[in-house]
Amino acid sequence: MSNFNLALASILAITLIVFILYIRAKAKKQVVIEEDLSSFEEVLDALKIYIVNLTKEDSIASLESDDDLKRLAKRKAQRKEALKNSVYGLDGAKLMVKEMIHLFLEDHMKPEKIRQIIGLDRESEPNTNTMFEIIMYKYKKIYGRDALTKWILENGFERERPAVGIGRENDTAYYITKADLEESYFVLDYHLTDAEVTDIFTTLLYQAYKGFGCIDTLAEMNVNGYNVGVSGSVMDAVNVNSSQSGKENSEASSEATNALWLYFKGSYIHLQFLDFGSEDEIRRIIQLLIRWNSPGPLSAKRGYLVNTMHDKSRILAVRPPAGEMWAAFVRKFTLDIISPEALVIKPGVTDGELAIKLIEFLMRGQVTTAVTGRQGSGKTTLMKAIIAYMDPRYNIRVLEMAPEMYLREIYPNRNIYSVQETDTVTAESLQDALKKSDSSITIIGEVATDPVAARMIQLAMTGSLFTLFSHHANEAKDLVLTLRNSLVNAGGFDNMTTAEKQVTDVLKINVHLDFTPDGKRYIKRITEITQLEEGIPYPEFKKESGSEESIYELNKEYYTRQTDRISFSTRDILTYNTDTDTYEAKEEFSDGLYKKIREVLSKKEREEFEKFMAYYWRGETFKDYEGVAKKEAYDDNAKFGSAKIANSYNEEDDSVDFNSAVAFLSNRSSVAKQFNMGE
Repeated sequence: MSNFNLALASILAITLIVFILYIRAKAKKQVVIEEDLSSFEEVLDALKIYIVNLTKEDSIASLESDDDLKRLAKRKAQRKEALKNSVYGLDGAKLMVKEMIHLFLEDHMKPEKIRQIIGLDRESEPNTNTMFEIIMYKYKKIYGRDALTKWILENGFERERPAVGIGRENDTAYYITKADLEESYFVLDYHLTDAEVTDIFTTLLYQAYKGFGCIDTLAEMNVNGYNVGVSGSVMDAVNVNSSQSGKENSEASSEATNALWLYFKGSYIHLQFLDFGSEDEIRRIIQLLIRWNSPGPLSAKRGYLVNTMHDKSRILAVRPPAGEMWAAFVRKFTLDIISPEALVIKPGVTDGELAIKLIEFLMRGQVTTAVTGRQGSGKTTLMKAIIAYMDPRYNIRVLEMAPEMYLREIYPNRNIYSVQETDTVTAESLQDALKKSDSSITIIGEVATDPVAARMIQLAMTGSLFTLFSHHANEAKDLVLTLRNSLVNAGGFDNMTTAEKQVTDVLKINVHLDFTPDGKRYIKRITEITQLEEGIPYPEFKKESGSEESIYELNKEYYTRQTDRISFSTRDILTYNTDTDTYEAKEEFSDGLYKKIREVLSKKEREEFEKFMAYYWRGETFKDYEGVAKKEAYDDNAKFGSAKIANSYNEEDDSVDFNSAVAFLSNRSSVAKQFNMGE
């Protein structure tokens, strides 16, 4: 045998020995892992090692063709991509990572051991986080993303309850305690199969590995939003002082890790049964929540960050030292097309059709309108809905601080373009750009700064037919005065009176929203803003009353006009009577606004508008007109139908097949794909 052949044989022999030793070591390592898994933390550590090995798998012993090699490479690439994207909460990536976890559990753990670890054996019971996941697991089979809403409504958890802690004796609040959750769990009395237990353990492991911890399931639900890290004591001294003589005080302050609040139907509900466990876990979750689209680090120097998540939710994250603790404020904006009627015409509400028809005429009449109200009163939702009343022949341009409206997704057949400010592009420069965008209607998501307010007034005068915007003013008078001050502060005016008249030249209607303590939203009032006539004469000089007294009155009138005399008046066109839950017609439009609306409307619309105003505001009757047609009330709680996951729900064993669920959720809608909601 030649030296070359001998050397080649030696290399092959060494390679084979090394490969055999690698396979044996790998198998031995897996056996050791399987034998030592006795706690959740140990399973999680073993899972991380398993997935690292899985993504680095390079065995080619079983590959017989190039096609097999390509499939292996593709599978590895898909797994790596899923691990990368799962931290954003993308559905497709989450399902693939959960599939890997599921395979790990099937290969390394027996169902009996899983039950023991999560407290589902006969000798223990699960913690409240696990109880909640079990309840949601069952509810999601039937109600999908409405599972949490259905569970809350079925148990009456949305109702007011006596407030706890320091406060007045009869104060009320919203919260769900651990006892409430446990009672609900034991009443449901679920008997889980081994497959279901594995699915639930898969979810718990995913939450701790790549997910948003105990809020991962909640973040998937159709809710208004949620707050993280906004309650509980952050000082160790509080916990020390809360125990006396070795006994724990039952009224001790909540810890800061028990700080999850759900924004549900206009109310904030404290989910006391969910606990993050540590401040480090809260920090980990918040850092994941704000990672989408790489907005940059949330550093101690930066302090806070506003971003948009993958599902188009808006998030504000704050951290120490700017905030007292890590916290996040998430508002979810659904793409559901909700009609104005569905927002206003509710069970128990009378004449909601009156408010809706009035708003319709305002939009058709091209009236610049401000939608005002508190945070959470439904300003953005109403603005999205009443776009339907605008003439579809007109182009719409939208300016927002952060994306919230997504009008192109809701109205894909209209000429709509939206812009948002960035770190390098200001809202003011975007407003200037929109003047050159063939805009007919301008919509501003929120007027929150002086420059934006000032340019909004200018844009409404020259850049479009009319403007729709939101603001946080409480009264119509406050709205005008605030915008006036913004004009002066922005440097465009040095005279309050001139700035005030500029605002009232543009702004004609204020639609103000509000909601009751129990979360019922309504239109509180629709108010017209009318500019007063100029040239009101001064009081005449009266010699008979004494020259000094007459001069005093003239001087008083002069200085009043130069200082605090306002140049406008307000009149409520429509109000909501909270005692009777009725929308009531009040004062009529001014002649000027009535004429403006009438001139813009088509002949048919004009006739309807005239009869509408005469019937409700002047009490006139017509043979062919009996008012706005009544519509059936829209009930939020009646929308829950059978929403079982297609092809994945097994009627016989009441379980979900994991692979079928993956296939179903991978077949996503076109809108979801456009919004990067999953691969």
